[in-house]
Formats: sequence, structure tokens, C-alpha cells
Amino acid sequence: MKIFFLIIFLVSIYINGVSQAPWVKQRDSLLKLISSSKEDTNKVLNMVRLGAGYMDNDPDSATYYAKAFGKLSERLHYPTGMAYSLSMQAMIISDQNKPDEALPLDIEAIEIAKKAHLQIVLANVYNNTAITYNTKDDNADALDFYLKASAIYEQCNDSSSIAFISGNISSIYISLKEYQNAYLYSLKAITLCRHLNQTHGFGSSMVNLSSALINLQRFDTALIVLRQAKDFAISMNDKDEEINILINMDDEYRGIGNYDLLKSNAEELMTLATSTNNKEGICYAYLGLVDSYLHEKNYKKAKYYATNAIEIAKKNLTVSTLRDVYEKAARVELEQGNIPGFDHYDKLKDSADKILLSDKILKNTQELEVKYSLNKKQAEINDLNKQQKIQQLTLRQRRTINWILAGVAIMIALVAFMFNRNYEQKKKLLIAGSLLQQQRITELEKEKQLFAAQAILQGQVEERTRLAKDLHDGLGSILSSAKYSFTNMKENIIITPENAAAFERSMGMLDKSINELRRVAHNMMPEALVRFGLDTALKDFCDSIVQSGAVQLTYQSFEINETSIPMSTSSAIYRIIQELVNNILRHANATTALVQLIRKNDALSITVEDNGKGFNANILQNNEGIGYLNLQNRVAYLNGTIDIQTAAGKGTSVNIEISNIAT
Repeated sequence: MKIFFLIIFLVSIYINGVSQAPWVKQRDSLLKLISSSKEDTNKVLNMVRLGAGYMDNDPDSATYYAKAFGKLSERLHYPTGMAYSLSMQAMIISDQNKPDEALPLDIEAIEIAKKAHLQIVLANVYNNTAITYNTKDDNADALDFYLKASAIYEQCNDSSSIAFISGNISSIYISLKEYQNAYLYSLKAITLCRHLNQTHGFGSSMVNLSSALINLQRFDTALIVLRQAKDFAISMNDKDEEINILINMDDEYRGIGNYDLLKSNAEELMTLATSTNNKEGICYAYLGLVDSYLHEKNYKKAKYYATNAIEIAKKNLTVSTLRDVYEKAARVELEQGNIPGFDHYDKLKDSADKILLSDKILKNTQELEVKYSLNKKQAEINDLNKQQKIQQLTLRQRRTINWILAGVAIMIALVAFMFNRNYEQKKKLLIAGSLLQQQRITELEKEKQLFAAQAILQGQVEERTRLAKDLHDGLGSILSSAKYSFTNMKENIIITPENAAAFERSMGMLDKSINELRRVAHNMMPEALVRFGLDTALKDFCDSIVQSGAVQLTYQSFEINETSIPMSTSSAIYRIIQELVNNILRHANATTALVQLIRKNDALSITVEDNGKGFNANILQNNEGIGYLNLQNRVAYLNGTIDIQTAAGKGTSVNIEISNIAT
């Protein structure tokens, strides 16, 4: 999944008025204004605008003006200009991939803004500091500074800045894989942009919204958002953003399993990315084509595009992108049955993972070393301060006995304070230990309940299997033998017409009994599930629903290998889906529905959706119905999680995640 990040330099409210002018005209106008103005704060602000404009066009000139208006601000004792000078220099350095050199400048700018009580300036510098942390892939600190900036903008009712920073926050949540929060913040940014008729940041927020929706499995809505975002990017002639949108569309079409659209979209992405020499876009276009040709089983072309993607990634892109490319190449080899080739690329992918992990460990180690160094220096300062206090106390003791008594009194008070604080800390620790013990007891009770539910469900599966086999093989065989005997008897005896009619009715009742017996045995344990596995059984079940005409039900499955799924697990999954589909038929008044199973390694994702009338999800909290209780118990038996998204008139989507289906 490609994650997009909106980088903006919120200089001040004075800049917004000139941001729409063509750069050359704006530059010449500002240069003329600066050359003829006095050495005052207005000149500083004009230099700030000029430096901000140069950031996108000439970083060296931007650095020159940032330092120049910083020096002028120092002479004028103008903290706004001093803070923006440091922040602008930090952003330029950060753009050169030197975030560790940029952060001290950001921190100094923050202290200046805090000391001068410049709230908007402080919020803007917080935003820029967050961008620097994001460059370091430090999402936690980036989010912390974004939220600090957002709180100030909210207090100042600065809707334009709230829109910008909400888009940035949504990007961070996507990086943290917290897609629900990403969805909420990107939606907030889009709403504000539309309300303010603000175009800057709107497109990126639309892309963030689509990324969140795709990861939330809301593919239909994501596709609508992506198409709107694409139209907007084309209208703004923003080819880079259009490339980002097309990359997300690849993920959308993969998600819905439409490989024809994936292929068409990847070809469009290839054309656009090639025209702008966007290496990342070209690489993702190749990966889209790899998936489409794998689906067509055209392994030659799939391998061709995978090889091209590797060459581009090795020369131009990051280790994380190269890791994704190696993973795709490994899949190509596996699809062809080339195990040595698969092992080769899988090892390269693992090597990339190790590099990413080692980089992260190195970064954490460096941060710990810096913190340790700072703590060590602080300890030395504290030692010197203690020595100085001792010397002062000695001098006072020589002067007067009263000071000695005062010192003793202070020490006694200090000891009493320390004793009292130690007592309070021990008391808190005892309370905390008691709470932890109670929490552990509660957890054990929950585990006990879960084990009981698992035992019941396991027993149900075994008993259903036994009863179904006994009914089918035992009683079913007896009834079939009886029917065969009666049929032979009819051919060998002479009976009256009245008795013949009664005989035929009896044979009909015998046929109905055999059919009813088979239906009951099938409901207890579907024969297709036992003989052919989960995927075939679910397909047969869904086909029977479609043939009944009750609802248009679509069944999709990806990478389902029944031989590695235990029968008890398969039976539980079958009953879960059967219960959800029956709920749609009984309550939803739906016309279309979807059942989807996606397996990745030993993890399984189950999605059941319908376009019915929906319901208020709050009723599930107090619902004691046996159907929902059975559903919860079966999911708990599989050590899975269940998420139900619904609202009145908006259909229902149930997503179940099972982390390990092989045991």
C-alpha cells in the first residue's frame, strides 16, 4: 500500500494572500518590495514569503533568505521572524534527508515561540517539527507534534490550518495502520476544504481517505473516492498526485479481484509515470501488471515485468519498496513451480526485512545513546551543584550556629518528606499489585469461559459428524435396502388395484423419508465439507442460495487450501458463514450480498456484506439471542475477532479475522 504525505510550510496568515500568484511574478514583486523597504518587521515578513517560495524552486536561495531574515529579526528582537528562520532552515535540511541535523533547529524555534507566547507561530513550528520526525519514520513523535499543533488551531478557530493538519494526521495514522482514525481525519480535512473552497491539500486528503477505505475493506466507497480524486488531480494538472491515485487504484482492483481493470489501470499508470520520469510510479505500474498477468497465467510476461521492477527499485527506490518487489518476484516463481527461484527472491526479501529492522534498531540505539549522554551531563551538573551547596553550607556554619540549626531543621524536614513520599509510593505499589491480581483473576475467568465454549463447540462438531454418518450410513442404508426389497416384491407378487395404489403411496412415503434423512444428515455435517473441503462446501451453499432466488449472493475466495485446515476449524467457519447468510435472508431484505474468504499464510479474513436495511449496532451489546451468542462463541473458539459495521438503511458488513487456522 502506497502511503501519501502532505508536506506544507505553514509560514503565517500573511502568506496565504500571495500563494496563488505565479512564482516568477511573485518573486520579482517581493524582491522589488524588499529592496525598497525599511529594516522593520514588514521587511522580515516579505523575506519570509520570498524564502518560502524559494523552497520549492531554489533551496540554496531559500537557505540564504532564511538566515538573512533571521539575523534581521534578532536585531529587531522580533521572535516571530527568529522562529520562522530556524523552522525554515530545519525544513530545508530535512528535505535533504538530514532530519537529525534539522531537529535541534526545530526545538529552538519551539522554545522561542513558547517564550514569546506566539500561539499560531508555535502551532506552525509544531507542524514543521512533525514533518521532520516523519522524515525519520518516527511516526509516534510526528503524531504527537501534529496533535499539539491541531489543538492550538482548534483554539484559534483557524479552519484552513485545521484542514491542512488533519490531512497530515490522517497520513500518520495510515503509517501506523490505524485506518479508522485515518478515515476520520481525512474526512475532516476534505469537509473543511470543501467548506472553505480550498484546493490545496484537498487532493492528498482524498488519497488518504481512499487508502483508509481500502484497508477497511470498503472497496466500493474507496473506488468512488479515487475517481473523484483523479478528476480533481487532472483538473489541477497535478501529475504526481494523479500517479499516487493510480497506485492506490491498483490496490483497489486487487482488493475486489478485478484483474482486467487492474491491468488497464497499471498501463495508464505506466504511461503517466514514464512521461514524468516518476520511478516509483513506473515500479508500481510493473507490479500491477505482474498481478494481472499472473491471474491470466501468462508467467512469461509476469516474470518480465517483475524483473523490470527489480531493476528500477535497485537503482532508484527505497529498501521497503525493493522488499515489496522481491516478494512479488518470489510469487511469480512460486506460481511457475520454480522452487529454487522462489527461495532466491524470498531470501532477498528477508534480507530487505533485516535491513529495515536493523535500521530501526540502529535508530533506536542512537536515540538511546543521545538520551544517555544528556542524562550523564545532567548528572555531572547535579554533582557540581551539590558540591557548591556543601561549600556554601560550610561557610554559613562558620559564621553562625543559628545557620547550623536551620540546616539541621531543613535536613529533618527533608528526611520526613522523603519518608512520607516513600510510604506513599509503597502504598500505591500495593494498590497497583492488588489491581493487577484482580485483573489476572478476571482474565483467568474469561479464559475458563472460553475453554468451556471451545469444548462445547468441539463436542458439537464431533457429535454432528457422528450423527450425520450414523444417519447416512446406518439408517439411510436400511431404508434404501427396504425400498429395494419392496420394489422386487412388487414384481414377484400379484396384488389388486386397490392394494397397488396403497403400495405406491407407501413407496412414496419411503422416498420422502429417505430424502428427509439425507437433508437432516447434510445439515448436521455437509457431505461436500467432509469430502471436498471448506471452499467447495461454501461454494455449493452459496450456489444453492442463488438458485433459490432469495438473494443475489456472490462468493469469492483467495488462496484457500482446504488440506491444511482441520475439520473442526472448517466446520466452525462453515457454520459462522451459514449463520450470517441465514441472518441476511431472514432480516436484511437485501437484494445483493457478498461472501469473501482471503487467506494469507495461516491467517484468514472472512467478510460477509449485504445491501439490506441494516440495523442499530448498539442492540448487539445487550442482545441475548442465541444466534449472536453462537456466532461469538464460534469466533472465540477460533481465537478470532469480529467487527460489525452497520447502520439503519446502509446495509451490514461483518469482518472476522482469524490469526491461525492451521491448528
